[in-house]
Amino acid sequence: MISSVFSDSASDEPGPSPPSPERLILSLAALMLSGVGILLLSLIVAQTGAVQSPDAPGLRSSTAAEANENALSEGRAPALETLPSHPSNALGPYLNLSALPSAARHPLLLREFHDLVDQHVHQQVQDDNFTIRVIDRRTDTVLELFELTDLRAKYRRNGFIDWREVDEHRRDATDRLVKTYTQRGVPLDDIIVRWGRANQVEAAHRRDRAYQAYERRLARSLGLDLLATEIGTVETFNQDHLVSPVGARSRYQMMPWILRRSGVNEYTLPTEGGAQVYIQESLHPLLVLEPAFLLLRGYVNAVGHEIPGLSAYHTGPGNIFKLYRQYITESNHLTASSTVADAYAWGVTEGFDVVSEGSTFGGNSRGYVPALYGSLAARDDQPPAPSALRVVRLQVEPDTSVTLRTILGALKTADRSLDWGPRANGPLYDRFRTLNSHFDLPPASGDQMPADGNVRLVSSIDGKAVRFFLPLEAPAALRSAGLHVLNSTNTFRYDTSTYAPPSPSQITHWDRQYRALVDDIEDFGFTRRNRNRLLRLHDRFEALAVQSPTRFRRRQLRIISTHRRLWLSSPWEELADATEAAAEQMPVRAQPPDSLPVDPPDLQDLRMPVPPR
Repeated sequence: MISSVFSDSASDEPGPSPPSPERLILSLAALMLSGVGILLLSLIVAQTGAVQSPDAPGLRSSTAAEANENALSEGRAPALETLPSHPSNALGPYLNLSALPSAARHPLLLREFHDLVDQHVHQQVQDDNFTIRVIDRRTDTVLELFELTDLRAKYRRNGFIDWREVDEHRRDATDRLVKTYTQRGVPLDDIIVRWGRANQVEAAHRRDRAYQAYERRLARSLGLDLLATEIGTVETFNQDHLVSPVGARSRYQMMPWILRRSGVNEYTLPTEGGAQVYIQESLHPLLVLEPAFLLLRGYVNAVGHEIPGLSAYHTGPGNIFKLYRQYITESNHLTASSTVADAYAWGVTEGFDVVSEGSTFGGNSRGYVPALYGSLAARDDQPPAPSALRVVRLQVEPDTSVTLRTILGALKTADRSLDWGPRANGPLYDRFRTLNSHFDLPPASGDQMPADGNVRLVSSIDGKAVRFFLPLEAPAALRSAGLHVLNSTNTFRYDTSTYAPPSPSQITHWDRQYRALVDDIEDFGFTRRNRNRLLRLHDRFEALAVQSPTRFRRRQLRIISTHRRLWLSSPWEELADATEAAAEQMPVRAQPPDSLPVDPPDLQDLRMPVPPR
């Protein structure tokens, strides 16, 4: 459609083995009975074969099947496309482009979905930023591959170009191309125009190289596949400073209220020179990575599958709930074996006109997941990038303050043993400034720290934690120099062990119950009885987080809290009405009654070994 011309072409400007038929028949009983069923001792992800943790919702544990990913730290990493967490392995058949149409319940939808994904592979991998691909939606035929050859030559001569200038030329060319093909009889609504983005995708991956390993490990720990690691590429080309027209910030484009709720703050710190230094934590990738991925995991759980969950991150969960409702009420594909992934595939192919009418689910939303896949495909044949950034996130002790000059002075004697990452040379002040991109510090004057750069660090400002980064070896160097100002409790290391999957001792009966619920949701488990299960589980997770406030328990509470919030919304209520009405029209088989107790558990049930941080 012509609306896809701009919505499918991000710029440097701010912006935005199939399950058996019995499976849904059993789960449809949950639509009326909401049985939790037998606790799962193992879980094979639907339509895939990717191994996940049997105990916690979406959390992958270390297994032999994922030894390839662990091999990275040993210097023998395979290509991304061979990893179990690659979407072609984890999210088939929809994101396994070699899958036959017969692998899906609705072969035509699978073929159309693969065509859509393939268009974005061309856009993100093969077509550079000087290319326009014109496609006839009716047949998926390429009508023309238009190229801006003069601008491409200019880029190759100079080594740089303003992509906004290129996009202006492509807008003009697009208008001419659309006019040409409508005059030739192609209906306007059947003209798709894709702008190539291979140059910007390549640049985005270079920007992200220092953080790719942490994105990959956190995704794996949360049971997400590698598509999650391309969110920054598709949203902003991994440019941290971009702000969308609606105010979304960071490379992962999160709204300010979500950032604040996640502990990503803005504040000012005084300097010895009397000035104020503005701190904007959304500008630092390592401060927004975990909040973004935890939010995504909550969305995935709430909508029942990772593919529409990724879309929900961009378009909003309300749009996905509406898409499901329209699939139930307006498509002719709903059967006892349908899953939410089938509904999503319908919504971005055959049902797109229905879904987009009167909603904000437009061309950008339609192409979001295919664009993630396309961006990932741009590095499929490469091994995962090892982390080039080994740092430690720090806070000073409560009721303590220390100047930046004091800290850097204490580190000066150990300077040669410290790895400052991207800024390995130059004055220590400039190295700190590079490592802490969320600090709006003035540049150095020669080798000297400017007076307005000598910021005074404290533990918190108005209840907001003051967090900064130093090389991994810096805390030991500061202690050796006699400077004991760092709070060890709030120290977090970024190294090869960061974001390890949860250990079995961390996972409780309640995590297994939540896993069972999330598994039911994939099969249209949007019922009020399932919501009651969710609410009771949320209460348990709150109690567990109080009893044992480990990082894992806090993450689990955050995920289920996002899930709970979405299931208390009016779009979910409308979906539940449609789901329960559809369930009355379908035969179901009885399941065991809900095994989740109504009464709160005894505190003894909450006690468990406290795992190491």
